[in-house]
Amino acid sequence: MSATTTQHINARNDPDLLDRFIAAAEQAHVDDASRWVQANMGRLVTIDVAGGQTIADVHAFAHATREAHIAATPPRPGADLAAVTDIQLGAAIEAVLPGPHS
Repeated sequence: MSATTTQHINARNDPDLLDRFIAAAEQAHVDDASRWVQANMGRLVTIDVAGGQTIADVHAFAHATREAHIAATPPRPGADLAAVTDIQLGAAIEAVLPGPHS
């Protein structure tokens, strides 16, 4: 797989990935690790790291996997109109209101 330009941008601009690269560079004793990583981020995400795969490639796969999971995850219960319906909300309000109910 070869990352698209959008996937490259997503990997290059991922703040978590940037932080991890900086930490890894610090652990590798790179002088001025933060500046060095930021200056080389484009190259870092496109260099072959595992049999033709780049960081941008594996980042794109992880991104797609996460997006699929998010899409398959139902909304929070209170925001899920199918879980707690407007009819149920209205019934609860009517039951709690004082006086006669219509």
